[in-house]
Amino acid sequence: MSELLYEIGTEEIPSGYIAPAAEAFLSIVCGRLQKLALPFDDARWYATPRRLTVSITGLPDSRPHKTEKVFGPPKKNAINEDGSLSKAGLGFAKSKGVDPSTVKVEMTEKGEYVYVKTETGGEQTTQLLADQLPAAAMEIPFPKSMSWGKSDLKFTRPIHWVVALFGGTIVDFNLGHIKSGSKTRGHRFLDAGDITVSGRSDYLEKLEEAHVEANLEKRKKMVIDQSRAAAQAHGATLVEDDDLAHTVACLVEWPTAMWGSFDKEYLALPEELLIASMKNHQKMFSVRDSDGKLTNGFVGISNMIVEEESVVVAGYQRVLRARLSDAKFFFDEDKKRTLESFAARLDHVVYQKKLGTIGEKVKRFTTLARQIARSVDPSLEATVERAARLCKADLETLMVYEFPELQGVMGREYARLAGEPEDVCLAIYESYMPRFSGDQTASGAAGAIVGIADRIDTLTGCFGVGLIPTGAQDPFALRRGALGIIQTLLEKGYGISLSGLISSSIALYGDRLEAPAEEVEKKLVDFFGARLKNLWTGSGVPHDLAEAVLSSGIDDISSARLRLEALVRLKELPFFNPLVTTYKRAANIVKRAPQQEPDPALFEKEAERMLYAEVKGLGKEAMDLERDRYYFEALERLAGLRSAVDHLFDEVMIMAEEKTVRQNRLNLLTQVTALFMQIADFSKIEA
Repeated sequence: MSELLYEIGTEEIPSGYIAPAAEAFLSIVCGRLQKLALPFDDARWYATPRRLTVSITGLPDSRPHKTEKVFGPPKKNAINEDGSLSKAGLGFAKSKGVDPSTVKVEMTEKGEYVYVKTETGGEQTTQLLADQLPAAAMEIPFPKSMSWGKSDLKFTRPIHWVVALFGGTIVDFNLGHIKSGSKTRGHRFLDAGDITVSGRSDYLEKLEEAHVEANLEKRKKMVIDQSRAAAQAHGATLVEDDDLAHTVACLVEWPTAMWGSFDKEYLALPEELLIASMKNHQKMFSVRDSDGKLTNGFVGISNMIVEEESVVVAGYQRVLRARLSDAKFFFDEDKKRTLESFAARLDHVVYQKKLGTIGEKVKRFTTLARQIARSVDPSLEATVERAARLCKADLETLMVYEFPELQGVMGREYARLAGEPEDVCLAIYESYMPRFSGDQTASGAAGAIVGIADRIDTLTGCFGVGLIPTGAQDPFALRRGALGIIQTLLEKGYGISLSGLISSSIALYGDRLEAPAEEVEKKLVDFFGARLKNLWTGSGVPHDLAEAVLSSGIDDISSARLRLEALVRLKELPFFNPLVTTYKRAANIVKRAPQQEPDPALFEKEAERMLYAEVKGLGKEAMDLERDRYYFEALERLAGLRSAVDHLFDEVMIMAEEKTVRQNRLNLLTQVTALFMQIADFSKIEA
């Protein structure tokens, strides 16, 4: 067994490309090995701004031999009456590269078919790799690629070297004009020479000696540990930011933390603005003092080890000072105008050509937010209305134009400066929450309500004019918007009708929407269902239980979550699988027929009367519990129907010859399945 080491050395790759490209690179190489039936043990990727690397151990020196039967056409088509091969039979033998005399016949489940035995394997792995590795590199997906020189080769950045080793021996091929070899390169400035390597361990050790940490996660840990230490050395605490640490680790090969500071006058700017300036534009970490207040210190990460750190830090400070000076100017200029004046300008800003201006959007979701507030807590209506009217005003400010990620943040700050009530200011900011999957939802009800209304308006409008996400294309972030609504409803426990929200939103659009209202509502409900299913199954919920709850309706999303929790609990009980079997037996007969009240006068057997009595008794108890959202207790009651249903099947012919009797029995079973369907569709459960 031998090891493959494959490295592509390049100019600096954009930080956002590195991890996805490295993961894809490994997946592509492994996929090609699997197609060649080459087994392997361990597979890993490494990546820095100047290299993408895969290392795979446990590969055989040659492809294992394999004999298999390959079936062709049916015997009747492949063999003539005289036993000779027909044109179809000869064509099959030719396509498989075998002598026609080796074609044989075998009886299969589908009848008699001709087959041949083929043998594969035996090729040297080195030669197979030489054929596969160049193509694998060209399959790596990048947002943007480029060509250079006279080569037709395209890659995200120019390639300067290629390491390709199998068992320590060079795998010979070319990527463009670059020939594969055994020499990698160290840090561009600290150790720029060639380094000859023989395998994974040798590669990692020698790169580390040459000031390159090839493991991205280890490099990220270096960034975090050094930044924390630098902050602590100056009596401060690092503002932890995992995303920033990842980005910085993708910008350097050998991180070195350095401490710097900026003028204290800039601390008068909003905290989020200072953090955003340092993070997004300078890739610096902010720090806090012992009281949790942001200080004028920062930690920068260099890709260099220098004798005079003060020179590098001075450069950091100079660039940051200019950036903060601009921010202060924008902040001061914005304060010369009122938030109301910014809001008024939204009437002239196009949101989407078919959906009107942002001002029109604000008017729509303000009306919708008031409706939601009246159903959730009427005392919030005034706060909700004011926050909704102002929550998009900061889009017209200089500050948000320069720092788009601060929308909502600056709205809150400018609202405070304008003397708006604090609950309005907070709602403006929290209307944007959650900003991404896993983010916190709004702490206050007003912000949550405004956020729901804003997102529903966006979803309804886009679906109404055909701007529906397809594949990876989602320019209006509709998936994220739907998930934000779901997270908020689940967190707050609001029993709001999803179809009612959508219907109200459709009405507010008037004649702007191109699709019929019924079509828009159905597609949106299905869209929410898909998001909810992904959320549940992604957290470990079995897909069949999620499907069972979704199939019984998600109009009240918070209720759907409670129904799911009840079903998960019920699954742990010993009678769960027999209960599912009984339900499916009933459901398969009634096929969700229209529910009609059975007539007790038509009952012929005691088993019918017994089940009817159980349905009326336990069913009433279950419905009362469902109304109060005690779904597990309701299911426990309904589980008590199982023995009566089983007894009915044992004693009664459901599909009786007499039509009225048969229909009456179907009506009885339909009542049973309908009781369960209020909580979940048990026919979707795998038992």
